[in-house]
Amino acid sequence: MTAGLDQETWQAALAEAFAADGVESTAWVPDKRLQPIALGLRAHGLAPITLTREEECVGYACGHRAAGGRPLVLFQCSGLGNAMNAIGSLAVPYGFGFVMVLSMRGTLGESNPSQVPLGRATVPMLDSLGIQALSLRDGAEAAVVAAGACRLAYDARQVVAIILEPELDRR
Repeated sequence: MTAGLDQETWQAALAEAFAADGVESTAWVPDKRLQPIALGLRAHGLAPITLTREEECVGYACGHRAAGGRPLVLFQCSGLGNAMNAIGSLAVPYGFGFVMVLSMRGTLGESNPSQVPLGRATVPMLDSLGIQALSLRDGAEAAVVAAGACRLAYDARQVVAIILEPELDRR
């Protein structure tokens, strides 16, 4: 069991599934909602590398894929706009598939109006680059979604996004 992380949480299930599916490195832009996942990854020897911008996470992941690694990226959906050029000009055309875990903002229950535009645009932006967005609304599905996303990313060489929907925290 991870210190400070209840093994029964969806965050722990995601971390466990990523470790089991061979994720070797993680880059993230810190976020309160993603922190329990980062703690779970750390417990599996996958201490996340903290970066300051989302496109840096994409560059880090692409470099690891180019070297044959299995990277994971974590950031808020509001940072997806920052990362689009790196995803569209590097990750997608060169087949550097990796999993992005995006903490959703700007949708159900959001009180910060500045989060709404990118929250609304997240899935259409991903669609525009042909990236599958897998919505995670039920924590009981966390391990299945993570495992499937890893197969798409690492075997089929696709960039895949797991969207952490607000409903996860309301169950």
